[in-house]
Amino acid sequence: MFRHFYAVVAVLGVTGSLMAAAAPANAAQLPYQQNWAVLNGWNRSSSPVIADIDNDGQNEVVFGAQDGKLRAYEADGTLKWAVNAVPGVGPGCNAQSSPSSIDSSPAVADIDEDGKMEVIVGVGSAWHSGQNGSVISFDGATGAIEWRTNDSRDTHNIWTGSLIKDGWCEATFATPAIGDVDGDGHLDVVFGSWDFFIWAVDRFGQPLPGFPVNNDDTVWSSPALFDVDGDGAVEIFIGGDSSPGGYFDHLGGVFRALKWQNNQVVELWNRTANEVIMGSAAIGDINGDGRAEAVVSTGEYWYLTCGQGSPQCSPGDGSDRNKLFAFHLDDGSTVAGFPVSANGTIRASPALGDLDGDGLPEVVVGSHDTYVRAWHGDGSLMWAKQTTHGAAHLGASPISGHPIIADLDGDGDQDVAVGSHTGLALLDGRTGVSLESGAWQYRMGAGYSYETAPAVGVLGGQRKIVFTGFDTPGNRTRVAAFALPSSSAIDAWPMFRQNAARTGSALTGLCQLTGAKGTFCDVAPGSYYELGVEWMVRAGITTGLSATAFGPNLTLTRGQMITFMWRQAGEPGGYAAPGFSDVSSWDFFAGAVAWAKAEGISSGTSDTTFSPQQPVSRGQMVTLLWRRAGSKRGLPNPGFSDVPAGWYYSDAIAWAKHTGVSNGMTATTFAPNQPVTRGQVAALLWREAGRP
Repeated sequence: MFRHFYAVVAVLGVTGSLMAAAAPANAAQLPYQQNWAVLNGWNRSSSPVIADIDNDGQNEVVFGAQDGKLRAYEADGTLKWAVNAVPGVGPGCNAQSSPSSIDSSPAVADIDEDGKMEVIVGVGSAWHSGQNGSVISFDGATGAIEWRTNDSRDTHNIWTGSLIKDGWCEATFATPAIGDVDGDGHLDVVFGSWDFFIWAVDRFGQPLPGFPVNNDDTVWSSPALFDVDGDGAVEIFIGGDSSPGGYFDHLGGVFRALKWQNNQVVELWNRTANEVIMGSAAIGDINGDGRAEAVVSTGEYWYLTCGQGSPQCSPGDGSDRNKLFAFHLDDGSTVAGFPVSANGTIRASPALGDLDGDGLPEVVVGSHDTYVRAWHGDGSLMWAKQTTHGAAHLGASPISGHPIIADLDGDGDQDVAVGSHTGLALLDGRTGVSLESGAWQYRMGAGYSYETAPAVGVLGGQRKIVFTGFDTPGNRTRVAAFALPSSSAIDAWPMFRQNAARTGSALTGLCQLTGAKGTFCDVAPGSYYELGVEWMVRAGITTGLSATAFGPNLTLTRGQMITFMWRQAGEPGGYAAPGFSDVSSWDFFAGAVAWAKAEGISSGTSDTTFSPQQPVSRGQMVTLLWRRAGSKRGLPNPGFSDVPAGWYYSDAIAWAKHTGVSNGMTATTFAPNQPVTRGQVAALLWREAGRP
């Protein structure tokens, strides 16, 4: 079922001519206003990008609008070009020579490797009927169309919500992201569509093998790209809608991790919410655990639909409309402290940036309860501030605009800029307090509605913030820029999706995130398992999950554990087949299991099974090592409250503590039934081997 676009139309306090700011009381301390243009029609959701699109060494600004034009401006506000976004037309869809409206935000990169930048944007809108959707690549210097996709499908009527096909290929609302998906060394373009599919096309606009991927329902969420396994190819992290009876048969939304390999797309994991996922994920290490996390928001389709009495709904459906979820990228597990909640719908996409200077990024987003919130990476609230824009006649209003994080006042700290339905707010990053002086009569962007994100960058040699806001009753869009003070800081999240390629992360992948110096990208310097992993590599005990990933936070299986021990013992052979029905001669662990049974290290989980794919618990792991070491008994009680006497692992845990192999999870607990991770096993094997 199509998710109708539930935009809140702002009631503007001023609907006349463009407002000018009052003269600053101290021009040396306050930015000055520079109005570039007032355009007829709306730009509702196409956030501006700041990038050097013509390779002249100077940045330009590009955004789309409802009139179907993609516009590029020079640094001084001069219009560089304005081009009609005429879509490609898929099979079975109506012919079209006119442009389609643009809700998507443009992405910029040199995708065809000709030394010139391309600008890539999706087209089609829920606000204008009778238009085809597509993704188009424009020459950055001239605006000429280089290619346009013609694969979008007609699956329903997006303007009425009917599932009856109407002859128009569905729109691409989401912003494309640019990265190397298939690992061939060339950039690709990834996007989701309202045709219920997720797409990746190559630098010439042709779908990659394995795409499109069925998403069950419409896709509003822009993809985030991140090389989570360090193999040089980015994985795709994207949210989508889902309906009962569809591909996922789920009422709500689905967030997915997808990887391209061997000409097909593999789903690494997915997580569901009981609300659509309209927001786009932001990726970073929010809690300092050395793992990349994705933070993503939802929306409010099912909240509204269920509130209207839909027979598809059950009690509680749609209650996730105010949630921010956070998942570890490597396995999809939920980050401790999340999800977190606002008091109103969160439809905007979050931004990440270190607001308090502790070296870890905070999570920032606004909601329909008129508040902007910043959370720490453990889920605790840093601050929550209402945006009133300093004007009584405007008051507080819902926030649908995407936040950015940058140094707005030149003090070297990160601040927040975010738009509501009646204005643009600049907030101090540490406190959430407004940065704008009372000398500004109408503030920087008051009186306009903002569903886009502003952008901060260097234009004409000076840092500026650029934004677009729309006047609903006046049916117009204001484009403006303000100068910002110079700064020594690197802006954490200066535009929508963080960067011009719209990847949703300040980092390219795991190697950059961890700063790893050894064999594997996911083994951070100074981690408790670093020396153990490097020793295992040198000793030939492991080659990792890949050439660049060890997977220290992933659960270890029984087959992997016994193979590690067998390799450490020199891979002894000549043993009879173990006789387990779930161990075949061609399994990588077959020789290890035969050795373990013959040497009395493991007799399996039953007379006929070994359960090689079952996770190893901490109690099982220590017991295996203890048996290999000779099964010594009679050692002092280890003093763990969760290790009673007489259990199969009791003597083993006493041995582990006595020898220094493991001191437990805490001073009083061992957690014998908790699954063990690959990093924990590396550390334990290294200690048991004498810390070589």
